[in-house]
Amino acid sequence: MDLLTGIGSVLEPFHLLLLLGGVVIGLIFGTIPGLSGITAVALLVPFSYVLGAEAAIIMMIGVYIAATCAGSLAGSLFNMPGDVMGAATARDGYPLTQQGQAGRAISMDITASAVGGFIGTVLLVLIAPQFLRIALRFGPPEFFALAILGMTSVASLAMGSLVKALLAGTFGLLLATVGLDPVSGAVRFVFGVQPLQGGIDFIPAIIGFFAVAEIFHALYYGTGSGGYSKEDIKKVPRFALPSIADLKWTKWTMLRSSLLGNFIGMLPGAGSTVAAFLGYGTEVQMAKDPSKFGKGEIRGVVAPEAANNSAAAGSMVPLLTLGIPGGAVTAIMLGVFILNGLRPGPLLFRDAPEIASSVFGALMVASVVVFFVGLLLVRVLLRLLTIPFEIFSTMVLVFAVVGTFAIFNRPIDLWIMLICGVLGFFAKQYEFPVSALVLGLVLGDIAEIGLVNGVNVTRGSWGIFFTRPFTMATLAISLLLLLMPIYFAVQRRRERAADAPTREPVG
Repeated sequence: MDLLTGIGSVLEPFHLLLLLGGVVIGLIFGTIPGLSGITAVALLVPFSYVLGAEAAIIMMIGVYIAATCAGSLAGSLFNMPGDVMGAATARDGYPLTQQGQAGRAISMDITASAVGGFIGTVLLVLIAPQFLRIALRFGPPEFFALAILGMTSVASLAMGSLVKALLAGTFGLLLATVGLDPVSGAVRFVFGVQPLQGGIDFIPAIIGFFAVAEIFHALYYGTGSGGYSKEDIKKVPRFALPSIADLKWTKWTMLRSSLLGNFIGMLPGAGSTVAAFLGYGTEVQMAKDPSKFGKGEIRGVVAPEAANNSAAAGSMVPLLTLGIPGGAVTAIMLGVFILNGLRPGPLLFRDAPEIASSVFGALMVASVVVFFVGLLLVRVLLRLLTIPFEIFSTMVLVFAVVGTFAIFNRPIDLWIMLICGVLGFFAKQYEFPVSALVLGLVLGDIAEIGLVNGVNVTRGSWGIFFTRPFTMATLAISLLLLLMPIYFAVQRRRERAADAPTREPVG
């Protein structure tokens, strides 16, 4: 688990070429509204079978880091963020563009992304060994408790209804029970369809939920690209570097937001979107004059970008050390590990230390590569916004179908992808968080095996879940995370009731 060894591995010609390719793909998918880094990572999963785990993970990290940065570029320039987290940056990035300071917004956007990614990687290298020492003592009860924590974190931190997030997660858990029981081997919920005995493989499911559903959603609502002319793009600077004055003014913002974002990223289910909005909100709260935010304050561009890129590195901590994905992208990466016969967690560092080192090295190198490639390709990327979205959507659907079928050559996987695509479309339509559903599907086996084996060890007693300190603490935090949104909702309702004008008596 050596950072320098990992950097050396990433700088090998083949790996570096894959990383550069991943960065370019991530910048393209991140810039185009309607697509996202998750879509790109999901589409790359089938290729991991050919590339191998190490090469595939390096390429995916390039996609992930680049897409996280690029999601805000179109938001800052045209108020049209490529993904949700870019909306936080657009609040001040777009006013800067309207004031004729587009170059300043882009340069600080990309610089803060690179700094956040760099600091996040350093923290990952420092923190992961501490997590690892704890994880080596884990048994089935602890993994069951962690799976529950992952589910409740997604539910409580999801932006929207807590009930819908819980329902989505529960539905994902139900999908995970289809096929053979992982402990007893009994067949469950296949309804006479023999190919389903192997269960719902989450690779076609992920491609359906994220890639296909996103395309359906963008086509239905017409939210794709194609609304800008070449003249709009020519107004954007060809190459802009950040000024020394801006770097001095925002240095503490970058550091503060990176630390906050990294911590948020380590929480299962929180992810880069929550980190971006929390980073922005914290900076507004700490400012001497909060009224400047939303009107072109450069710290409003820097804070969310440093936070969400640092969160991307932080999300690798629970994945690598515990085998628990922190969000949608890391859930897909977990699938890549399993597809290649590896299981993230304490044993990964013993059985395949070169993989863990390559993850650290890829995060560090990708942050540097995104800085230079991002600044060089801004105009080229924005030209993508002039192309009709139907062209991109057709290409993505073709990749999704070919990639899904190429993994195991099973027609059932195409049906799973299509059905999950339709389910994902309606989930977005009615604001059910798809990430909670996917995490339920991914964590289902971990939770079930931990629960059943934990009970079996004590010959049917459930006391083991309430006598081991880490299990108790984890379950207590899970309960707290569930109760917090309810508490805050009651508080808000009371405050609204107290602020409501009292009706004067008639007569």
